[in-house]
Amino acid sequence: MPRVKISELLEIKDLMFELITGKEGLKNEIDSVDINRPGLALVGFYDNFAYNRIQVIGKGEYAFLQKCSIDKQNQIVSEFLRFPIPAIVFTHNNEPPECITREANKNQIPVLKTALSTHDFQLRYYSILSELLAEEITVHGVLMDVFGVGVLLQGESGIGKSETALELIERGHRLISDDVVRIKALSENVLMGYTDPIIEYNMELRGIGIINIKNIYGVRATKNKTQIDLVIYLEEWKYQHEYDRIGLEQQYSEILNVRIPKIVIPVRPGRNVPILIETAAMNFRLKSTGYDSAKIFLDKVQKKIFSKKADNI
Repeated sequence: MPRVKISELLEIKDLMFELITGKEGLKNEIDSVDINRPGLALVGFYDNFAYNRIQVIGKGEYAFLQKCSIDKQNQIVSEFLRFPIPAIVFTHNNEPPECITREANKNQIPVLKTALSTHDFQLRYYSILSELLAEEITVHGVLMDVFGVGVLLQGESGIGKSETALELIERGHRLISDDVVRIKALSENVLMGYTDPIIEYNMELRGIGIINIKNIYGVRATKNKTQIDLVIYLEEWKYQHEYDRIGLEQQYSEILNVRIPKIVIPVRPGRNVPILIETAAMNFRLKSTGYDSAKIFLDKVQKKIFSKKADNI
């Protein structure tokens, strides 16, 4: 199971963290996207206490601690920090009480504060941790953003994926990754594809060699990630094979247990594959709005057939 160190979270600017104490505990790890608001724990109720999560001290918990006497604070904190808590976060830029910084430092528990409200912190934290802790694989292919649709191009080596991607880039679309695509499942139906940190925006073109898309075409020709909406598989045209000519049979590709719509495009000399991919991306967007051209066409044909049959009766 993926884990994230507190030191990694400290480097994420969107969380606006400031380390107060507990530097030795930055090696502590978390494996859950959830946080814990320890209101019940602070009043002494520890049944089902989720101590293995980030403990967030919001306005309510902070106000409670501030109203307690020094002796009471010491008692609460002594009980609270006997658990192996990965880190404590104070929101609204609130300064931690001295008893917490003292005991946390002793127990190697990082104490952080953020200027974010508790609500905003929770939203950002969940979004960031969902990515960091998501299951990840790498696949062979080219990932492009075509008209805002994340298109994963796959096919046998030498079929022309990179050359097709290059033509799409020339036409104003954006490259995420060529050859090696990192993919994470952010939920049951969302796949996110990322640039490989080693390959980055380099592309291999047979006969030319390695080129850098970002350096040649500019920063607007690349992105570092995109949601994967459509898989397009390129294969050599098989003359005995019956290809779908209407578009009613939806195929799917399963990646990390997430089903993604798949289209197979046969490649042969004379076919303009980049234009076909653009059309497939635009048709996907149209279907997303509820308009399915193939189904509407078939309905019209069937109505016409039934109408003629009725006239002949």
